[in-house]
Amino acid sequence: MRLFFSLIIILLSSFSLAHAQLRIQEVVSTYGIKAWLVEDNTTPVIAMNFSFEVGAAQDPQDKMGLAALTSQMLTQGAGKLNSHDFAQKLQEIASFISFDVTLSHFQGSLKTTQANAKEAFQLLKITLTEPLFSSHEFTKVMNAHMTDLANSEKQPSTIALYQLRKQIFGAAHPYSRLAEGSLKTIKKIKPDDLKNFMKNLSRNTLKIGVCGNITAQELKQILDEIFSSFLKETNLPQVPPVQFPQQEKMTTIKLAQPQSIGLFAQQALPFKDPNYLKLSLINEALGHGSVSRLMNEVREKRGYAYHVGTNINQEPLISLLIGSVGSHNTRIMKSLSLIKEEWKRIRDSGLTKEEFKDAKSHILGAYTLNFMSSPQIAGLLLLYQEFEAPITYMQNREQLLNAIMLEEVNQFAKDFFTPEKLQIVIVGNPEEGEIHAQ
Repeated sequence: MRLFFSLIIILLSSFSLAHAQLRIQEVVSTYGIKAWLVEDNTTPVIAMNFSFEVGAAQDPQDKMGLAALTSQMLTQGAGKLNSHDFAQKLQEIASFISFDVTLSHFQGSLKTTQANAKEAFQLLKITLTEPLFSSHEFTKVMNAHMTDLANSEKQPSTIALYQLRKQIFGAAHPYSRLAEGSLKTIKKIKPDDLKNFMKNLSRNTLKIGVCGNITAQELKQILDEIFSSFLKETNLPQVPPVQFPQQEKMTTIKLAQPQSIGLFAQQALPFKDPNYLKLSLINEALGHGSVSRLMNEVREKRGYAYHVGTNINQEPLISLLIGSVGSHNTRIMKSLSLIKEEWKRIRDSGLTKEEFKDAKSHILGAYTLNFMSSPQIAGLLLLYQEFEAPITYMQNREQLLNAIMLEEVNQFAKDFFTPEKLQIVIVGNPEEGEIHAQ
């Protein structure tokens, strides 16, 4: 057993050294298309992740879900390849192409081998520039999407998240919507709407991360081949500014079930804020880590909850510290009351030395697991560009974290935590549960 853990430590240390020594290049093509590249000739794999800063928040109000539906349709045939031939071609060249959508970004990824890179990149090009959007495939994808929506809209977690976003941003704000859209709006989308959406993808918002067995010179040519035909810029409607509520609010949505789910949130910090890493350390200790304060106080000591945790969600206009708790109806109010107490306690007293040490150690250790494959590294290269981080951030992150002291973290906590502004949503039947518990 000791040998096993020794090997794990050696492995993690080697990854830590590897990411500290990552050589990240900014590659600029002839057309001015930029990408961050990590060359790795020790593996035959090449991974590319990219995104355009246009997402579900820009969907027309009456056609919410357009970006999500477009992302699903892109791999259903392109150029001269129908859906079946497209999938078969990907399989033949052992490559993967996928797309996804957030409120703020339209994202794509490609994984291939050096031997098949030419064909894989050509396939990605026609996927983006010559999608078929055939009516037959559109009907199939639409029906599947509507089935997923019908199931999702009944889920307590979906109901709670939608209510929380409406509570924070207001029902009319684009950030209040879910990227998948709704059954009401998705039915109004037609194949021509997908074609029009693709016109929103422009080079001025394009971010690209690449890792693998490819040189900077080779990448320059590929960037131009794939992306040069996109418009240099487009005039998208601006997402209105947001203002986080200044008073606490709790909303309960009745649902006949024995368990309740609770979501809670306060405004956080954007990634580029100088205090962001301090917040990350506090979040790790508070609710993100597997051994966190909320897990210990709410679940382990008292058995109030099945699960409890927190995370930091980033959008261009706002960042949220958001948490969830799942509990029996008879215990959900006790769980949330205890969570609010911990919110106040961490504001007033901060972290202990042990919590601070464990949080820093876990963040540093877990980070190394992001460097175990080319696709993971390409994903990070893209993520940090979306967050507007400097190109040196990945190499300097460990040094920046180690420089943070407990005293400054606790001083930051005093100013940051605002339990009096917490936004809370409960989905379940807590009142009924409390009555039966008496």
